Formats: sequence, C-alpha cells, structure tokens
Amino acid sequence: MSTVPPPPTLPPSQPPNSLSSGPPSTDRPTRSTEIKLISHSTLFYWWPVWALAFVMAIVTWTDGTRMAVIPSGSTFTWFKDESGKPTNRAALTIPPTAKSTTSLSNASGITDSNTEKTETYPAFRPRMSEKSWPGAIFIVGLVVTIIVTNVPLRGLWSFLVIILVVVLALVFALLDVWDKVFEMLGNLHIHINMAGYMTIGIITFVLWALATFFFDRRSYVIFTPGQIRVCEHIGASVQAYSTAGVSLEKQRDDLFRHYIFGLGSGDLIVKMTGGDRREVRMPNVLFLGWQMSKVENILRSVATT
Repeated sequence: MSTVPPPPTLPPSQPPNSLSSGPPSTDRPTRSTEIKLISHSTLFYWWPVWALAFVMAIVTWTDGTRMAVIPSGSTFTWFKDESGKPTNRAALTIPPTAKSTTSLSNASGITDSNTEKTETYPAFRPRMSEKSWPGAIFIVGLVVTIIVTNVPLRGLWSFLVIILVVVLALVFALLDVWDKVFEMLGNLHIHINMAGYMTIGIITFVLWALATFFFDRRSYVIFTPGQIRVCEHIGASVQAYSTAGVSLEKQRDDLFRHYIFGLGSGDLIVKMTGGDRREVRMPNVLFLGWQMSKVENILRSVATT
C-alpha cells in the first residue's frame, strides 16, 4: 500500500504567498557592473611606426651587410686573377687631399693591429642593408601615419587612396622596383642602419606605451547603474551625473584611423539632459562597438527598474 507524502510546510517566518523583504542594499556597484571607457590621444595610432622600425631592424640584422663611410672622390678597384675574373681582394684609393674617415681608421686599426680580432670584430661594425626597400617602406609607413593622425580622412575614396599607396609600396618592394625608382631620382637611395631603426623604434614605443597605459587612463568616463562619472582630461575633477535621459552617439568618420590603426576605435559623445544640458566628447575610445553594447545594457537595466 503506497502512501503520499504530505505537502511541504513553510517556516513560520515566511507565510504562504508572501515575499521576504529586507532593508534596501546600500552597497556600491561592484566592478563587474562598471564600464570604463578611456579616451586615447592620437599618439596611440603611432604603433605602426615602432612596429615597422623593429621589423626593419630585424631585416637589416638578418641581411648581414655592413656600412662603410669613405671620403668623397674615393675609387674602388677589384683585383682580378689571370683569367680576368674578380677575386676577393680589392683596393680603395683615397684622394691625396682627403682625410681618412673614422670608419676607415677604426677598420684599419682592427685589421692591422691584431689579425685574430678580424674574426670576432668585423672591420666595419654598423649594420646596414644593401637593399633600399626597407628604408622606403619605413618612410611610406611614417608618412601615412602622420597623415592619418593629423588629417581627417572621411569617406571611402580617401580610404582607398591610402590603401593603394600602401599596396604599391609593398609591391615595389617585392618586385625590387625601388632601386630603379631611386636611380631615376639621381641615385637618392634611402638607407637606415640598424641602430637608426632601433633608436626610432625604442623612443616611439616608450612614448606610445606611456601615453597609452599611463597618461591616457586619466581621461575616462565610467558607467555604473544610475550614475556616470566623467574625467575629461588629466588633472580635471571627476564629475558625476545621473543616467536618466542620457543618450550616446558613436562616430566613426575616419575609416583608416578608426578601423585599421585604431583597432575598432571611435569617438563617443555622451549627451546629458535635464538641468545640466551638456555634451561630453571622448575621442579615440578603443573597441567602442563592443563597449557600447555593454553600456546600453546598463542603461536599459536602470530604465526597467
């Protein structure tokens, strides 16, 4: 014979069909409900400069060629064997009125004083690629970065023009056309030694890192349920506003800057309503599309409560 268990009984402190109530929570919003949007300076878009500098430094190092500085008017002659083929011996003739350069003096001191040092210390220490395309690519990248960060490029045509310039620079490098172009311009080849690339890369990277991870973080807007805290620039006071009636606007006018150099960045405009009608502009906010969805969820959750 089966038995049916009696229905569960509620504790006396919670009568049926009643909801437990308590004092309202006074805890501040946790960090999981905070969305912090940081406004970056245009220096953030200079990361292609230090990236290209380091890449070209690696290319120069792997090329293995060296740089020698010789006086003006010097001549260079290869020695030939009996069959008329060039040997591995050559002669450098300096004009009688010219003085030897520091590069030649250092090379002469290494090779003459101790022949064993020739294997460890090359006669010419500075590394520089014999190819002209690394310098040309770096200059093109530098010029494009300067234009993108200082000149607004709105519209599709401006975007396509910049892309065309970059693609042509890469194609010229792959087809080894840069040497012919510079020969037509009076042999004005662009060469930067490895130390030059490293110096530009390190200085630019340090400035970029300081701006991106330190100074730029002092300009922000924080969204929490029911409140917005804004600090528009370094040293400014933090101002708080209510989220009631707040509207957000996302601007991405510059396709090349925002989508390629900015990794999906954009300009955010926060419009306040009510007694304090004002606009807060936060330029160059990274991953703005993804961040906006989270901010809108916070504003919707406040509006439905």
